[in-house]
Amino acid sequence: MFQKINTTGMYVFIVIGVILMIMTMSSGLTPEQSECTDCGAVGSFLGLSYILLILAIVAALGGTVLQAVMNPGKLKGSLIGLGGMALVIIISYVLADGTVEPYYASGITETASKLSGAGLYAFYILFVLAVLSIASSAVTRFMK
Repeated sequence: MFQKINTTGMYVFIVIGVILMIMTMSSGLTPEQSECTDCGAVGSFLGLSYILLILAIVAALGGTVLQAVMNPGKLKGSLIGLGGMALVIIISYVLADGTVEPYYASGITETASKLSGAGLYAFYILFVLAVLSIASSAVTRFMK
């Protein structure tokens, strides 16, 4: 029952999002006007897009909580995944260097440099883990 509601809601959000995207892109707004606060219909489309984004986030989080309450056995796997992701982020942050080089753009702080480095390290770690996962899957399948 809930799966059917979730699937229907997802398709409704996709259709509305595509319609708003097409309407916004065909409005003729130039990049110079991107900070426009009173842009008529375009401002309305962007406002609706933000509202739909917030609704989608709330629905995703609500669906996750509802699923966890209905089937607590699956929660263990999700928590292990979240813990692994948190571990990768912590390792990445520890490895990152906050040095601000002179050739960086002005306004780059030590914190911004450290967070940027942490994001890169997290990407590298997750990329290597994904490649290793694919390779081990192929080797396991070949051995069987």
